[in-house]
Amino acid sequence: MAAKIRNVALIAIGILVSAAAMAQDNGFYIGGSGGQGRPNWDTAGSAMPGVGVDSSNSAWKVFGGYQFNKNVGLEASYVSLGTFNISSGSSIDLYGAGVAVVGTLPLGKDFSLLGRGGVNRMRERINGGNADNTTSPTFGVGVKYDITTNWNARVEAERILRMGSSNTTISSDANLYTLGIGYKF
Repeated sequence: MAAKIRNVALIAIGILVSAAAMAQDNGFYIGGSGGQGRPNWDTAGSAMPGVGVDSSNSAWKVFGGYQFNKNVGLEASYVSLGTFNISSGSSIDLYGAGVAVVGTLPLGKDFSLLGRGGVNRMRERINGGNADNTTSPTFGVGVKYDITTNWNARVEAERILRMGSSNTTISSDANLYTLGIGYKF
């Protein structure tokens, strides 16, 4: 009888330890990052054919999400790719909000690979006037380093597709390269 009680106690302890370990893999998180936005402008078929546009600018992103387990999370973000000068004397702003599924592949104790796929609702605005809102697919990859249990650093490269239109702005795809920090609750 004592052996059965001991076995049940060991099983219960094992379940509790497993549940505690799983609880550490999930939870809410927030963060921010900064870097560079690099659109690929399609001016030939645009509302402004033949103009030149800056090819890169400072960019930033704020994000928050929920990590369901050590491999899958859902993340919302707001991103500003910057303000880009147009050779005609105008400027164009690129910004928007998005949601993505984020996959995490642990590579050891502190490093993980990140992969993401989702959509952004992007806005292109020329001189505060003509604007286009587009739902743009996005995907990306990155590396995350756990500094502590709660704090981590990220390096990411993302691609946002099909922003703007040729009717009122300049259509483009864009790359976003960022270095960021996150906090897990």
